[in-house]
Amino acid sequence: MAKGRFLWMVMGLALVSYAGVPLAAQGDKVKGEKVYKDAKCSVCHKVGTTGGKMGPEITKVGAKRDAAWLATYLVNPKAENPKNKMPAVKVKGADLDNLIAYLVSLK
Repeated sequence: MAKGRFLWMVMGLALVSYAGVPLAAQGDKVKGEKVYKDAKCSVCHKVGTTGGKMGPEITKVGAKRDAAWLATYLVNPKAENPKNKMPAVKVKGADLDNLIAYLVSLK
């Protein structure tokens, strides 16, 4: 495993451990869907039959990724892959927790 990727995974696990509960439990998936729409994520990503095709379809992202992984990835996608074209999400705090809860619910 690449050293940078390992570091991000450790940081994500530490964040979840520090909070004492999984990040998804801290967020509200209904509010997270609104954050997803307001942040215009659907311009690039498809959920179900709605959305763009520039980014990967995320209809079942919650079955593949957990809250800790999403928390680290969304704030710095290039840490996962330096050639990644996805920008870092601009939302923070409760909005980020809600967005993560929504994404984890997509299964």
